[in-house]
Amino acid sequence: MLTLEQQQRSLLSMVRGHSLKAPSDPWLKEVQASSGLKMIHTIARWWQRFQIEWQCRYTSRLMKRLGCFESYLAEYFRKHPAPPSIEELTAQFLASLQQHDDPLLRAVARLELACIESKAAPARTTIIFWDRNPNQVMDALDRFAKLPEPEPKVRYILRMGVGLPNGVSCKRQVLRA
Repeated sequence: MLTLEQQQRSLLSMVRGHSLKAPSDPWLKEVQASSGLKMIHTIARWWQRFQIEWQCRYTSRLMKRLGCFESYLAEYFRKHPAPPSIEELTAQFLASLQQHDDPLLRAVARLELACIESKAAPARTTIIFWDRNPNQVMDALDRFAKLPEPEPKVRYILRMGVGLPNGVSCKRQVLRA
């Protein structure tokens, strides 16, 4: 027989998406197999997806264009338990994209993450490398327009921090062969 605390902790674990290996409590077995628990998970994932689309607007728009938004989200939520706050969820989600294969997606996610982090640590300077003009990229994502193509042998260095005019600077650098 489980104590009330053990039963509540087990229920919380199931609601968070962790299945119990072999619950000894008959009520927990019933809950784990219920369609209601599946519905709770569906609703929770919908809200998390909605929050990521809202909080990470440019990253999610780019991911949709690249055709990887739904699959990446499903895999991300399968591997990572949802944190207690939406701020943590969005920061962790954006940080997870720093290892993505697509350099444009990495840059856009890093920009959005830097904007979030700047509120918590304003004295920090962030540097983001782009393979095309970041102003044109963000404008295209904002207007749902065609994205600019990468510029061969060029990189843009975007800096964000309090010591910069208006908090941001961007320099175009021609790379030598």
